[in-house]
Amino acid sequence: MADDNPGPGNGLLYALLGALSVVVAGGGYYIYRNNQDLPPVSQALPPVAPTPQQAAPAGHSASQVDQARAAIADARRKATRGDFTGAERALQGADRIVPGFAETAAARREIAELQTTRGDPRRGRAEPRRDATHIAALVDAARTAIARRDYDAADRALDEAEQIDAQDPAVVRTRNELLEAAARPGPRDRHN
Repeated sequence: MADDNPGPGNGLLYALLGALSVVVAGGGYYIYRNNQDLPPVSQALPPVAPTPQQAAPAGHSASQVDQARAAIADARRKATRGDFTGAERALQGADRIVPGFAETAAARREIAELQTTRGDPRRGRAEPRRDATHIAALVDAARTAIARRDYDAADRALDEAEQIDAQDPAVVRTRNELLEAAARPGPRDRHN
């Protein structure tokens, strides 16, 4: 049979529960009263049009704007390399971070133009030959730069080749060679 008589320690427990209930109810009332003082959304001031100094819509932190800009830069890099699906995913990420960001819309237009010019069916038959010749010259320049350990020049040449055709096997192979060469320690690094 259960003991219905409260013990001497139960009084303190009941007092703490009562005090906690008062605090919770008081906090709820405080929050309710503070929300009642705010004007309804229809009475709020209209949003201010962005000025050149105002980079993002109001209400977004500098960190959010920086994250959105990083996503936009990533989208541009992917589009330059021909990965338009990845570029759109990056832009959607920027939209989630800072909705309505003008820089995202501008990047989306630039990438759409780039995609249109790459997929333009009106390109002449001579142009693919010219592209292949140009890619071969850029790949050779990149390999020469890798041999002299000028990785920045090699990267620039490969970036330009990737703008023409990021899926070209020679470009992909040379990009991997550059990454491997840059990861190896140089002659001066081995002596230290």
